[in-house]
Amino acid sequence: MSHYNMSGSLTTQGPRCDPDLRSNVQTGCGFTLIELLVVIAIIGILAGMLLPALSAAQQRAKGTQCINQTRQLGLALQMYAQDNHGMIQLGSEVTTSSPNRVPNTWGALLFTNASHLGLNLFVCPTYKPKRFADWFRTYGARSDPPNEYYRGVISGVEVLGFLKTETVERPSDYLHLADTTSLAVGGFTEEQLHYFRADTTNVLARHSKMVNGWFLDGHSEACGRKRMDSLGIPSLFYDSVRGYYW
Repeated sequence: MSHYNMSGSLTTQGPRCDPDLRSNVQTGCGFTLIELLVVIAIIGILAGMLLPALSAAQQRAKGTQCINQTRQLGLALQMYAQDNHGMIQLGSEVTTSSPNRVPNTWGALLFTNASHLGLNLFVCPTYKPKRFADWFRTYGARSDPPNEYYRGVISGVEVLGFLKTETVERPSDYLHLADTTSLAVGGFTEEQLHYFRADTTNVLARHSKMVNGWFLDGHSEACGRKRMDSLGIPSLFYDSVRGYYW
């Protein structure tokens, strides 16, 4: 910057530097360690508040997907019954020898008669493999219907015959498909199981302590403890078990 001195001569001088001003600018351009720690702590608190909410939302979404899958399977079962004199086949004699033997489970029988169904539809979306493995590890169908509702043979857990849907007195209270675990019956290390019984605790409240299932009147429902007790079907009410569930 140029200016005239008191003698009238032109002089040249650089910009003035105020030490105090420079000090203030340098101090205001960064964060202290305490400020950084406060910011990190706030971020940690927010993350701790948001992550459980995100996890709960994800679980609700999986529960909704599971309900929709049981509804689709139930619709296929209804269509099967309409074409089969009101009967749903729960099992059949299998004469084909291994290794080509197809299990006589409800899922395998339905799949062979309803080719539009995808295999993963038979598996709960929270079941850890998250994909179809075999016909023994699917949603469970009730395997001990009252004798007046059934035509065929029930020997232990082996079911051969048909459920007569039109004879069920209260179809809205007859749970036919449900989330299951093999914890109570053994053999599969707590995996999803293709059947359940009213006298064995292998129905699982997998979705936020709710049992997802399909009823013979055509509706799917998330059932709490009170509802399951009213149905007379013992269930496991906790969010996770060992093995294939998480």
